[in-house]
Amino acid sequence: MRTIAQNNRARTTAALTAGVILVGGLPVLAATSAQAVDEPVVTTTQTAPAKPTLTKKQRKAMKLREKRKRQKQRANRARASLVRVGLNQLGEQYVAGAAGPNRFDCSGFTQYVYKKATGKYLPHYSGAQMNKARRVGKKHLKPGDLMFYGPGGSQHVAMYIGKGKMVHATNPRTDVRIDSINNAYWRGRFAGAGRIIEG
Repeated sequence: MRTIAQNNRARTTAALTAGVILVGGLPVLAATSAQAVDEPVVTTTQTAPAKPTLTKKQRKAMKLREKRKRQKQRANRARASLVRVGLNQLGEQYVAGAAGPNRFDCSGFTQYVYKKATGKYLPHYSGAQMNKARRVGKKHLKPGDLMFYGPGGSQHVAMYIGKGKMVHATNPRTDVRIDSINNAYWRGRFAGAGRIIEG
């Protein structure tokens, strides 16, 4: 059992810990370093870094980049659609003057594919289509570009589908088919390439 002295010491220790001392059994604030001192509470608020203010010229350049990006995305979707529609016609019959949906001549084929895939209208004559297209070099061909043959593109038109290949309505013997753009027969008659889909 604890003695009275032990109990008094225990109470004194507890009181000191609480920041008070007992004098004659009454609690008095301790004036020593044992006094409890409240630590100041420091709160920090994290704020998002301020966005840099753009100049008028920078805003204009940013809008132009976004516009070009959207245009490129639309163009890529249109080219993919052109290739898909063109390849869906493989094996269809070649008939002079026909423009689809199941029989085609060369310019009728490209006219049909462009109308169905993109809604764009092309005239039904290869030379007229060449005049409507923006010229591009053979090294810069993209899927959907048109390839023209004969003087002024007057004899034939085909559509480039990528990887050195083109799809076209050739003649009554071979109908709608795929050929290499480096095929000796076509290479010798090449008049130029044109682009309808920009971006």
